[in-house]
Amino acid sequence: MTAADLRVVMMVANDVTNDSRVRKEAAALAETGAEVTVLGVSASGLPSREMLDGALIVRVAVPFALREERKRRRTARRDWRPPMVGYKYRSTYVARSQRVKAELKELKADSGHAIARAKSGQGNPVKFKLGVATRLLRRARWQAAERATWVRKGVGNKADSPFKFGWRAYDGVLHRLPWPAPWRKLHPEALDLEIAFGDLIDRLEPDVVHAHDMHVIGVATRAAGRAKLRGRTLKVVYDAHEYVAGLSQYGARTRRSIAAWANHEREYIGAADRVITVSPAIATRLRKEHNLRTEPTVVMNTPNPADVSVEVSDIRSRIGLASDVPLLVYSGGVTRARGIHTAVQALVDLPEVHLAVVCVPGVATDAVRQLQAQAVELEVQDRLHCLDPVKPDEVVAFLRTADIGLIPILRYPSHEMALPNKLFEYAFAGLPVVVSDMPSMKDFVDHTRIGEVFVADDAHDLASKVRTVLGDLDSYRERVAHPDYQEEVSWSGQAAKLRQLYGELTGRQLEITRPGGKIVKTGRHLLLGPVNSAGQAWLWATALEREVPGVKAESLTTGSGTFDFRVHRTGTYRQYRSDLRWQLELTAYALREVTHVLFEAGRPMFGQQRGQMWTTDVPMLDQAGIRHGLVFHGSEIRDPELHRRQYQFSPFRNPDDELTERLQAANNLMRRHLEGYEGPIFVTTPDLLEFVDNGYWLPLAVDVESFASTQPVLEREVPVVLHAPSASALKGSAYVDPVLTDLDAKGLIKYNRVQGVPHSELAEMVKSADIVVDQLLLGSYGVFACEAMAAGRVTVGHIADPVRDLLPTDLPIAEATPDDLAEVIERLVAERDTARKIADSGPGYVRDLHDGRKSVETLLPFLNNELDRHESGSGGE
Repeated sequence: MTAADLRVVMMVANDVTNDSRVRKEAAALAETGAEVTVLGVSASGLPSREMLDGALIVRVAVPFALREERKRRRTARRDWRPPMVGYKYRSTYVARSQRVKAELKELKADSGHAIARAKSGQGNPVKFKLGVATRLLRRARWQAAERATWVRKGVGNKADSPFKFGWRAYDGVLHRLPWPAPWRKLHPEALDLEIAFGDLIDRLEPDVVHAHDMHVIGVATRAAGRAKLRGRTLKVVYDAHEYVAGLSQYGARTRRSIAAWANHEREYIGAADRVITVSPAIATRLRKEHNLRTEPTVVMNTPNPADVSVEVSDIRSRIGLASDVPLLVYSGGVTRARGIHTAVQALVDLPEVHLAVVCVPGVATDAVRQLQAQAVELEVQDRLHCLDPVKPDEVVAFLRTADIGLIPILRYPSHEMALPNKLFEYAFAGLPVVVSDMPSMKDFVDHTRIGEVFVADDAHDLASKVRTVLGDLDSYRERVAHPDYQEEVSWSGQAAKLRQLYGELTGRQLEITRPGGKIVKTGRHLLLGPVNSAGQAWLWATALEREVPGVKAESLTTGSGTFDFRVHRTGTYRQYRSDLRWQLELTAYALREVTHVLFEAGRPMFGQQRGQMWTTDVPMLDQAGIRHGLVFHGSEIRDPELHRRQYQFSPFRNPDDELTERLQAANNLMRRHLEGYEGPIFVTTPDLLEFVDNGYWLPLAVDVESFASTQPVLEREVPVVLHAPSASALKGSAYVDPVLTDLDAKGLIKYNRVQGVPHSELAEMVKSADIVVDQLLLGSYGVFACEAMAAGRVTVGHIADPVRDLLPTDLPIAEATPDDLAEVIERLVAERDTARKIADSGPGYVRDLHDGRKSVETLLPFLNNELDRHESGSGGE
């Protein structure tokens, strides 16, 4: 078995974009030709897919319903107050106060009206006095209500203080307790991830599931258990990015929260087939604490050397700092545990030095604002520069003009065993380092001599070590740049260890067949679908490959297969709607191989849920640099209202017809999606140009030779007339059937009406008919008419004058409408020589416009990336 047979699913509880370790490991396996799918959590809440370094990234929309319910119940408990003690919501108090004010104002108004009536002599004096008494009672009532509202609010404010203090004290104690810490109660998001990822893993049927970090280790091992029920073996790899039990504490990451995650890891780590981690110290600790059968494999989170050459602005240019000014840099997450405040404090002892902090996830956080406030207090704010992060593959190049890289992390068990990614990023950027005295980092720096070690949280010692490095900067830089050191920390060595582990685990030979995991597309490759309406996608694709050397074109259909049109790729309706494995395989293939996509009928290419259109796939294709456009065949873009106004004969003459209403609603929805779409739009019949702004006519294609017929036309005494209405032309058939049936009853013709037969059978019927009647309501002609003309049959249909005017040559279709169809058929039967001339012109017309060559001429500018929707003016060929 080879890597090409290997199917790997990786999981991580983030959106993958900025997780360099996940991306590098996925790419390292994709280099071998393995099919790698990475499941992540969509940060935007909208699902998405993209190809990164040869791996398919699938971002899943995770609602985190269990986590949010826990938050809601927790908040409800803390917000509870005894009945009538205060107001639960401030808005309730405001509404009550406003109601009282409104009632008192209304009372004053009533009094004013009553007094005015009494003074003018109107009304009954007794009634006036009774009204006065009633108003006094009303005023007393609402004044009492006003007072009660104020009292209730005051009581609530008084009660709030002990309640809130009690909960703070309770939480303060509870969060410091490492036991009990049930993860199912404290971290139900682990089960939310199970709901989001579990079914996807089952459908994808991978050989290996790779769980990145502790959040998803349970998801992976449970998937392996379910696979056993189906008789499959699913290997589990657990990738411990940190020492979970020793994570640093900040914000919501309390001692109890950390203990709960450690319990989650402990419950499932023994079921993993192999464990990977980031440093030797963590590997040793994990084996000892969890009694693992083998020592976890250390795959350090070192940078990819390819990232060094990325074209990006450097950090000095970004902050506008001269090259001779000493510059320290910290790049990474900004929390109290990372110790950046120690570096800010050290600036007091380093009056000529500047500090740049590349803040992850960004500058606009409370932690960064606290650093800035600290700098102001120390009067070093002009030498502190806080910057938003760059892309993961730009970090190394961005940092290269600094002088020293800092890692001032504080003392936590996980930090003591860590070899952070930034340690290696600094190395590839050519920066000596100054790090806090965490054992793993200290051993590494002492061994390599690429920097100095200071006592954690000691700003004076940090400043001293910075001065040491700056005093002999060239020597430190020389050691950092030494080839032996660069090779030691290169990702290529770490990737080789990962591939070796996978080879041992799966019994496959894993060798690099696609260096870098990068997808290099040569030539042009078009995918058309997912409809293949009347076999047109197949015919266009084959015409392209026939006429243009070097172009590859494929058609796709996801229909029921009722008709026997040829097609390159197929999928069932169920696969298109719900089979994730089929959808992702097609997605991965397209992202790896395809350069151009044409969506038929406005439908998405890679699977469809209810209500989705092609716009679902556009962001993914744009990100992959794949050009895309639309092909419309008819009813999906034809505006029933506009058609009714412009054409005398229209199937939409009754706007209240249920089908017309549905088509109008669908058309309106389609047009809303078209707003702002930049890709080219092709239509297959010239009449559709009226319904599309700046559209292109993509002529229908017919296999002319397969329709060539040797049977003579109109030599039988009773000619055969064929009518085969499509689903979209059934309304027109209601006008055709009675006429042709009547003519058949009179013995003038033999009427042959067919519907729903395989295309190959219909083709034989066309070739043996004398007259073929096409639709009479749409005002244009389609595939059926082209096939009849190609067969040299007398073709009858209704072609509106504006459509005929658009055509480059005379169209050999006998004009007929619902009003005169009988007369036209009778004339053709009577004047057979004239009718035969119409039939004889058909094959030549089809060869000129519909044998695929004109279609290729229309598509080539799109394939050459020369066609833009806005270039076409008013539309046309």
